[in-house]
Amino acid sequence: MESLPPSGARGILILDMSYTLRMFRERQLWQALESRKLGGFFDTVISVHPLAGLFEAGGRHHGAPEVTQLDDRHVFVEGRVAAVRWLRPLAPLNLLVAQVRLIRLLLRMARQARISVVRVGDPHYLGILGWLLARRLGVPLVVRVPFRYEEIRRATGRAAMPRLIRFCWVERRIERFVFRRCDLIAGANEDNMRYAIEHGGRREAATVFRYGNLLHPSHWVHPGERPDPSRELDELGLGGKRFVATVARLEAEKHVGDAIRVVAELNRQGADVHGLIVGDGALRQQLADTAQTLGAGERIVFAGTRPQEWIARVLPRAAAIVSPHMGRALVEAALSAVPLVAYDYDWQREIVLDGDTGYLVEHGNWREMADRTAALLADPERARIMGERARSKASAMMDPDVLMCHEQAVYTALLERRASGSSEDGESLRASRTAPGTTK
Repeated sequence: MESLPPSGARGILILDMSYTLRMFRERQLWQALESRKLGGFFDTVISVHPLAGLFEAGGRHHGAPEVTQLDDRHVFVEGRVAAVRWLRPLAPLNLLVAQVRLIRLLLRMARQARISVVRVGDPHYLGILGWLLARRLGVPLVVRVPFRYEEIRRATGRAAMPRLIRFCWVERRIERFVFRRCDLIAGANEDNMRYAIEHGGRREAATVFRYGNLLHPSHWVHPGERPDPSRELDELGLGGKRFVATVARLEAEKHVGDAIRVVAELNRQGADVHGLIVGDGALRQQLADTAQTLGAGERIVFAGTRPQEWIARVLPRAAAIVSPHMGRALVEAALSAVPLVAYDYDWQREIVLDGDTGYLVEHGNWREMADRTAALLADPERARIMGERARSKASAMMDPDVLMCHEQAVYTALLERRASGSSEDGESLRASRTAPGTTK
């Protein structure tokens, strides 16, 4: 079942709950999986979603972990939220049994593959699970920090991962526990890296692993050379129409409702503009109701989840990208050479330079966001220049080859230090951890 490639010098076990294997395939996110090999740096990759089925409709919830061989060097493991049907009335116990079964499998696979590093995609459930595995395996623990979690809790009034951890105070304690024990903290950007340091992480153990080498190749193609999206736009009812776009999960922390308010306000001011929202989530019906209430029901198009090639074709046709809160999608938008109007929130200020690559406005001030978007609609030449600058900024910051070399250097220093038992000090270590495009 858990066939693995012959063991090489280095292997990595990655715990991540962003996507199940089916989601990776449907959304054309294979580059994000391929990037885990780090250009051949890791001989073996074991990717793990410990709770597959919990976050997607129709997923299998019970049973043994499922192991899929992606290629001769990469295995994808999906754990379950329940071990057996007959324990369904005792859900916590069923979950515990399923996860213990998964941990035993992962330890066996990791030892067979001689895993060198355990990396986790968040400091909460995955952080605890990764810490346990790293301790048992005697290897370094790396955490990639993709959010400023306290901002999510403040905005939503609940835990950042409420389906797994009910109380905010519990999440905060887990964060500090995990950050303090990580051998390496890798923020998805400078802001997220600083968040980890502010909440217990060691500054000397922190760096930035940006999104660039995770992107589908279609986003790197110059917008003028991408396939014509006329058919896709006609299917959406946007053929020949002016529209602004947002790409985000439809969840509370993404504030997509403010993008809808922007479109409603633009039309109230007399602009003939539609809004395209790409993404799906728990709030889709609530957001559709919001659009109707604001009188913009006919102006908002919910495109749902779309493949990467579709997104890369359609985004360059947008008049502007409205971003209350976008992550990797903000990079994809910038590479489409479209001007950006974003809240000064989380990491967005790192790529949206006010008056240069777009406009940065106060977080939550959707009226100012609407005014800035209106200014772009009224000055297409200015918008074009800003869009080109946005692409140039993203291209320089997210260069995949540069980022891959940086990650390789960081992992090399981490593994050499672990092998020699040396301390965190040393110019070579500090140099390896200074990410491209990062303020020292």
